[in-house]
Amino acid sequence: MCKKRILPEINQRILAICGIVGPIVYTSIMIAIGLLRPGYNHLTQPMSELGEVGGPNAIIMNTAGFMLLGFFIIAFAFGLHRGMNEGEGSKVGPALIAMSGIGWIAVGLFHVDPKSAEISFTSMMHISGAMIVGLGFSIAPFAIARRSRKDHRWASYRPYSLSTGILTAILGLVFIFAGIEEYMGALQRIVTGVPLIWIEVMAIRLLRLS
Repeated sequence: MCKKRILPEINQRILAICGIVGPIVYTSIMIAIGLLRPGYNHLTQPMSELGEVGGPNAIIMNTAGFMLLGFFIIAFAFGLHRGMNEGEGSKVGPALIAMSGIGWIAVGLFHVDPKSAEISFTSMMHISGAMIVGLGFSIAPFAIARRSRKDHRWASYRPYSLSTGILTAILGLVFIFAGIEEYMGALQRIVTGVPLIWIEVMAIRLLRLS
């Protein structure tokens, strides 16, 4: 009987830790690979170029960066679903988080082409994966905020989730339509960073409740 109670607690903590570790590992690898690549500029160049076909250390970025983050996010999504009371649309939020994780895996599996090359099927799949990430990151905080209304343990995090969803959506639209080429890399990192910080905060809360 004791073992049955202890095992779920251990698993829940591991899933929470995945949400904490994922964004930190990803950010560290992204910065490191960027520094190792001659001439790369984090302010002007998108993150995808760190994993482009034929790029130096691209395999590290694609596997230990993009794909590993995706697996961490999916694990966290399961943990968050188990760590919140059932509410309105209770499965939607975690499902959207997991969907963004799948998008990150696709980004790592399908590498973007160098700028000089024609757009290939692989590059198109990479872009599709990035769109899945953006869609999941934009909507998931709203769904989680809705679910947290009936869970007093998470109620205080509801305004933060709503703010994250609104800010991510606005920044995403600016990134897509503003066409600020000279700061494309910086804007992309901000758009991605806002929901990743949200995952980090929610994962820390989940760990404390486990």
